[in-house]
Amino acid sequence: MSQRSNKDPLARNLVLLRLIPRYPRSISTVELRDALWAEGFDINLRSLQRDLSGKLSTLFQLVCSSEDSDEAVRRLRPYRWSFAAGAQTTVPSVSPAAALAMTMAEEHLRHILPPSVLDLLDPHFNESRALLQAMDHNGLSQWSRRVRVVPPVKPLQPASVVPEIWDRVATGLLAGRVLQVRYLSRAKETPAELMLHPAGLASRGATTYLIARVGDFDDFRHYALHRILDISVKEEEADDRGFDMPSYLQSAAFSPRNSIGTTELHAEVHPHLAWALAETPLATGQQLQAIEGSDWQRLRVQVTDDQEMITWILAQAERIRVIEPDSLRQRIAVRVQSAAAAYLLTDV
Repeated sequence: MSQRSNKDPLARNLVLLRLIPRYPRSISTVELRDALWAEGFDINLRSLQRDLSGKLSTLFQLVCSSEDSDEAVRRLRPYRWSFAAGAQTTVPSVSPAAALAMTMAEEHLRHILPPSVLDLLDPHFNESRALLQAMDHNGLSQWSRRVRVVPPVKPLQPASVVPEIWDRVATGLLAGRVLQVRYLSRAKETPAELMLHPAGLASRGATTYLIARVGDFDDFRHYALHRILDISVKEEEADDRGFDMPSYLQSAAFSPRNSIGTTELHAEVHPHLAWALAETPLATGQQLQAIEGSDWQRLRVQVTDDQEMITWILAQAERIRVIEPDSLRQRIAVRVQSAAAAYLLTDV
């Protein structure tokens, strides 16, 4: 990469501020210099320290290890830098429209991200709420109190992820570094030591997964972040083997399939369900036809024959009758009969 002139202080300082983490995380001046070099800025440690200690510390809430209450931290060399824990780290101020979007995003993210991760976004959420509350004259503050994200199903509480685990997973993924983890699988009683090549992150319901391959193996698997007991970021560069997220998700990685491709679902549906499906179809090409002599409707649609489809059908309970494919009909019948048997009244 060609080096940009260090006489371009505005561009350099904008990049510099983006590199500094929020307390209690920190980054040394040496790490900052190397990161700036990678971004194309040639600057020595003395000039970098002068920039940080001077105007940047005056304009932004920067914390230096030389001012820490712990004497051992004050003695650290080179110095380490952070944004104050409650500092707003984005340089541009948020607009009213963006503030409203942020409040809605916060409502949504509370159902899928653990509290430790949401804490990282609190300064942005707080800024948005403060802006909307101060804008009584334009009605946006009223919207922030009236708009809510309503989950379509009963949301589970997000699995608890240790902040350091999340931070190191993100570091390894974004920096392309191998992760050494101690992982407790649901199928095993003791943790396993794994060297992972991170490739992606996926949030599914209340759980966030790291997608990675182990050692020299080619196949990718997903690992629940809350089951990672310990983790360290290695210097070794990770090899994601050209990982492609859409292809991985289509491979039924998260939802086991009973057949390849799609299958035609033929069912009879209650009028209330038919109304809902007419507004929000299961898939493109879905057909609904009236059944003569009945208020129910006939449904035909191409769907994936996976566990999520079975879960959806079971959730409709008495509002749907599967006709074809027969294999799906039989699986649904077994599940319904088992559930009914569990509710049979017996003498206690």
